[in-house]
Amino acid sequence: MTTPLDRRKFFGSAAALSLSAASYANVSGSNDRVRVGFLGCGGRAQAHIDLVNRFARDGKGVVAVAVCDVWDGLEDEYEVHFGGKVTRRRYSQGLFPSARKCGLDVNDKSRVTKDYRVVLDRKDVDAVCITTPDHWHGKMTADALSVGKDVFVEKPMTRTAEEAVAVVDAWKHSGRVVTVGVQSMADGVWVKAFDTIRTGVIGHVAHAQTGFFRNDVRGQWRFYRLAKQMTPKTVDWDLFLGHQFEFAGSRVGPTQREQPFDRAAFAQWRCLWHFSGGPFTDLLTHHVTRMTAAMGVRFPARVTAGGGLYLEYDGRDVPDVCSVVADYEEGCQLVVTATTLSGYPMEEVIRGRLGAIKFVKGGFQLFRDDPTRGASFPPRLEQTVEAAQFVAVEPPRNDTETLWENFLACVRAKQQSTFSPPDLGAAAVSTAAMAVQSYRTGQALLWDKEKREVVAADANWAERLEKRSKSRAKPNQVFGWTGGDGGTVQPPPHQSLAGPWLNGKDPAS
Repeated sequence: MTTPLDRRKFFGSAAALSLSAASYANVSGSNDRVRVGFLGCGGRAQAHIDLVNRFARDGKGVVAVAVCDVWDGLEDEYEVHFGGKVTRRRYSQGLFPSARKCGLDVNDKSRVTKDYRVVLDRKDVDAVCITTPDHWHGKMTADALSVGKDVFVEKPMTRTAEEAVAVVDAWKHSGRVVTVGVQSMADGVWVKAFDTIRTGVIGHVAHAQTGFFRNDVRGQWRFYRLAKQMTPKTVDWDLFLGHQFEFAGSRVGPTQREQPFDRAAFAQWRCLWHFSGGPFTDLLTHHVTRMTAAMGVRFPARVTAGGGLYLEYDGRDVPDVCSVVADYEEGCQLVVTATTLSGYPMEEVIRGRLGAIKFVKGGFQLFRDDPTRGASFPPRLEQTVEAAQFVAVEPPRNDTETLWENFLACVRAKQQSTFSPPDLGAAAVSTAAMAVQSYRTGQALLWDKEKREVVAADANWAERLEKRSKSRAKPNQVFGWTGGDGGTVQPPPHQSLAGPWLNGKDPAS
């Protein structure tokens, strides 16, 4: 098992954040105030902007000082027709609406810009919040770190494993603070589960499962609004695409020939491989992050993925059903699955030799297992299995708010270990990126931990484990069962009769 994430001491630390509303506006350059620039002002960004603005009003020592988006933006009201109902909604996204929300002068091109580099050049920007499409996350994060900014970057941290490695290196070199916006990492249940697993109560962790399930007849991500005001005149399409920029050895995005301007490509970019990994990165990254944290593993040794585009035939690239099998050198497997065609969930479980942990609302259930009794549970659970123990963990009132409080506390303390740090984010996004590659190429993939890169799989994984099994098998010796990495089985007496007959000699003689 790996070293536990050093973040528990930050729970509750947000209570220390205080700066009166009257004084924060008068302390330009104060070390107590974190001045934030927003890179990307779409729907998710609005939640972050609203939160930072509320923190500012409450005197929590943070203020929005700059915004960046490639689209001029739109403020209006519109009707949503869905499920036989008509709902009237307020819409406010893009550059100029976000500037007004932050109290900035829309004519101040040094603070309100379509070029993120202008924001990074500002000396009065201490931190940036990156909520752009996925293909920009890695480049912007690394660029921000290179000029001394702290970073709150939405998940997935990057689009590829190569980018993830580059961001982790930049983070370590910079000494700055980075939080990856996996909201569920604000919940202390994952740390508590990890601590419980470390005690050995469920034995060697061998298997885990998790998944994400949605069902929307409009098509996943097609509910994001398209507006007539989205045009090549109001959107800097070249900057959105990013083909003029490189990061981690590749272009950030496609050329205009590869991806002409299209309102759907702009507003519903998660449907296209150019900009996203679809459900692998948008939906499953949350679950991979928290489950690997709880299990105590990081980069997978082997990944394979399957699935397909089975129903949502609306011009998208990405699948509507997908599953990932990730195997780890520690001797365990994580199965992650998602569909946007059904909302029925699956249990989120970590299984060990001596028991299992099932995550439920407000904590987790602990189940006992007994390898000396054979099968302990029926194959079909007609009735709910009674847990041996329930471990309560109080969830945060608001995940995103708690992540921000922790981020700001770490920025002030110059402490890099946040609730959702880049090394954990890199492991999760690399798993997702390997899954995308496996799905699209039909190949299994390996993670070369020495070179820190993805390579094509061969027979080595299975052959190595088979060889280890044979090297440890001693038919005439009964191992004591320890549940650890040594003698892991207790063979029945008749197993002493096993073994090859060499030169006609009975191995049991």
